[in-house]
Amino acid sequence: MRFQWSFLLFFPLPLWCGNTTVLFQPTSSSVGPFPSNALTIQTSTQKTGLQVNLPLPAGCTSLSTSIECSNTQLLNQLDGFSVNPRITVCFSGPVDVTTLRTGISFTAVDRVASPIGINQVVFDPVGNCAYAKPDQVLDQQTRYMLAITSDVTDADGKRLKADKNFSDCVKKGGSGYCDALSQAFDQLNRNSGNDLGNVVSASLFTTLSATDWLQQARAQINSGAIPDPVLPAGLVSTFNLASVQSITWMPQTGVAGVNYNQTLPVNVLAGVERISFGLYLSPIYLNLAGPQAGTITTTPTSLPIAPPSAVIPVSFHVFLPPASSVPPGGFPVIIYGHGIGDSQFGAPTYAASTWAQKGFATIAIEITGHGFGPLSTTQIATSGGTFTVATPGRGIQFSPTKPIGSQDGCIVPNAVATRDCSRQTAADLFALVRTIRDTQGLGLNLNPSRIYYVGQSFGSLYGTLFESVEPNVSAGTLNSGGGTQTDTARLSPIARAIGAVYLAAYHAAPSMLNVCGPLNPPPCAPSQAYFHDSFNDEYVYREQAITDNVFGALAIQAAFEEADWLGMLGDPLSYAGHLKTAPLPGVPAKPILVQFGLGDLEVPNPIESALVRAGGLQAATWLLRTDLAAAIDMRLLGLTQPGVPYPIYPHRFLTNPILFNPLTPPLATAIGVAAQKQVADFFASGGTTIPDPNQYFTGSFAGQTLFQSPAAPQNPATLPDGLNFLQIHP
Repeated sequence: MRFQWSFLLFFPLPLWCGNTTVLFQPTSSSVGPFPSNALTIQTSTQKTGLQVNLPLPAGCTSLSTSIECSNTQLLNQLDGFSVNPRITVCFSGPVDVTTLRTGISFTAVDRVASPIGINQVVFDPVGNCAYAKPDQVLDQQTRYMLAITSDVTDADGKRLKADKNFSDCVKKGGSGYCDALSQAFDQLNRNSGNDLGNVVSASLFTTLSATDWLQQARAQINSGAIPDPVLPAGLVSTFNLASVQSITWMPQTGVAGVNYNQTLPVNVLAGVERISFGLYLSPIYLNLAGPQAGTITTTPTSLPIAPPSAVIPVSFHVFLPPASSVPPGGFPVIIYGHGIGDSQFGAPTYAASTWAQKGFATIAIEITGHGFGPLSTTQIATSGGTFTVATPGRGIQFSPTKPIGSQDGCIVPNAVATRDCSRQTAADLFALVRTIRDTQGLGLNLNPSRIYYVGQSFGSLYGTLFESVEPNVSAGTLNSGGGTQTDTARLSPIARAIGAVYLAAYHAAPSMLNVCGPLNPPPCAPSQAYFHDSFNDEYVYREQAITDNVFGALAIQAAFEEADWLGMLGDPLSYAGHLKTAPLPGVPAKPILVQFGLGDLEVPNPIESALVRAGGLQAATWLLRTDLAAAIDMRLLGLTQPGVPYPIYPHRFLTNPILFNPLTPPLATAIGVAAQKQVADFFASGGTTIPDPNQYFTGSFAGQTLFQSPAAPQNPATLPDGLNFLQIHP
C-alpha cells in the first residue's frame, strides 16, 4: 500500500466534527502550512539537496537593495529553513487558541524521534492564522514534518477536518512536493513510536546547514590553505608589572584633536607578574567594501567557502602569573571574549588578578569592529623608560568627519546585524588557538594543551560558535549570553534601538514603527507600549498562547523572523546543541559553565534561558539572585560605569571597570570575585566539577546564598522594583 497512513488520516471523523479546515497552500508562506519544501528547488550544490526559493516581494528585482527585497534574496541563498522557525498555519474559520499547542507538532522524518510541540503561540483573529515557534531548537540538515491534527478544535469546540487540497496532495501526488510529503508519511509510519494522531494537514520542510561555513573556515585556517597565522615571536613585548608605572591605551579615533586615551588600572592586577603584548595573523572573511561590506559571502554548502579577503595582524595581550609558579607544561590559559562595545583592555583586566592568583594566564584579543582604528597603540611607562607597542584596532571609520566608534564595523544595519561579526570573531579565535599551539605557548610558557574560554555578553554569543567548532579548547564559561540575537533587539531595552532602525528601513510606507507618537500618528499601537518606545511587536513568551490585538504587531513579528532565520548561520542557538549533547565531527563534548543574573537589562533572562535550553545546560547553569543581593544592598541596582548611561547590574557582574573601585558597594566586588573563582576552579578541575560560588563569600557576606542552580523560574510579581519587567522561562 503506497500510503499506509490513509486509514488514520482519512478515517471518517465523528458527526460532531465541524466544517473548519486547515488551509493548504504549501507554496504560500503567508497561508502555509509553513515552512514547506514546496518553496525550495533541488540542487546538488547544497548539502541538503535543496535551496530556498521564496518569491520576491512585489516590485523587487535582482538589483533591488530595499530590506524587503534583500532579505528574500539572502534567504534564497540558504539550503533550508531555520532551526528555530516561526510556523504559519491558517484556518478557514476561527479556532480555539488553547488547543493549538496540543494539536500541532514537529517530527523528524528520517529517524525515530519523539514529536516536538510548539510554543510562543499567537493567533490572528482577522486572518484566522496561527504563528508559533518549536518548543525546542531543531536539528540542522534534517527533514521535519509539521503536522496539524484534529486535536485543534474550532471556536465551537468541534474538531477540524482535512482540506481537500491536502487530501488530494497526499493521496494522489502529482507534484514533487506532494509525492515527498506522501512518502514522508510512509517513512514515519515505518518508524515505530511516531504516531501523529488524526492528521488533518501537514508540511514537509528541511532545516538549513547552520554550522557548515564555520566548520569549513576552521579547517581552512588549520590546513595551510591560507598564510600561517603566526608572526615571529620577537613581536611579543613583555613587561614586569613591578617596574611599570603606567599603561596608556591610545586608540586611533580618525579625527584630529579627538582622543579616547585611557590609563589602564595597573593597581587591580594583584597576582599578575607580567603583561605581554603581541600580534598574530588572522584571515578576514568579511567583505571589506561595496554593498555587502561587513558581511560574509554565502557559499553553497557543498562547495568550498570563499577564500578570505585579506590576512591582517590582530592585537592581543596576556596577563601572566609569577614565573616561579609555572606548572609542568606551562600556565593554563583563559581566552577572554569581551562584549560588544568593549575592548581587549576592558573587562578582561578586572578578572585577570583572580585568575592569576589561581595560576591561570588571561589572554584577550581585539575582536572584529572593536578597538577603534588600526593605528592604535599602547604606551607603557616603566622605571627603565617609556615604550610604545602596536595594538591595532579593528574599527571602521564610516565618516571622515566623525570619530571611529567603539563597535563600528561589527553591527551591520540590516537583518544580518551581528551574525557575521560573530562568525568572523570565531574565526579570529581559531587562528589564535592555532597560534598558541604552533608557537608552543607564544614563548610565554602558556600550556597549549590547557586552553579555556570565558565569554561575557556578546563574548558568550560568538563564544558559543567558537566552542562548538574548536576541538582544542578544553572547557568554557558563558556569562550573560543568550539567543537569538534578533530577540535581543526585541526584548533588551538597550538593544531595541537597533531593532527600531531595522524596522524603520523595512517599509517606506506605512511605517512599521507602530507605537503612537509625534512622528507616528494613528493608526498605531497604544502609546503605553511595553517599552514606551517606537514599536510594539506583541512579543509572545514561552508557555503563552495569545490572540493578537496590537495594530501592526504581526507585520513586525514577520520582519523580525526574517532576520532571525538569516541569523541562524551565526546565532548561538544554532550552535548550542553541539556543545555537549550533539558534538560536531572531530569535536569533543565540552564541559560548559553558564552564569547569568536575574533581571538582566542587556541580554534579558528569556534570551539567556533560551541558550541554556538549546544546549541542554540546565544542570550547569548558576543564576545570580539579584533580588536577594539587592535586598542586602539596593545600590547594586543603580551601578553604572564610565561611558555606559544605564545600570550595568546584573549583566556585568563578572567583570566591569568599577569592580575594585573603593566607592563600589563591597557586595558587588564580592559577587564578581566569587563568580571569577568559580570559573577558575571549574577549569582547574578540567571541567569535571562546577563548584558552588556561594562558598567564596567571606567576611560579612560569609554564608550568603546569592547564586542558585539550576536556574529556576521566578515570579515577576515577587521581585523588587527594577527586576520585574521580564520573566525567566527555563
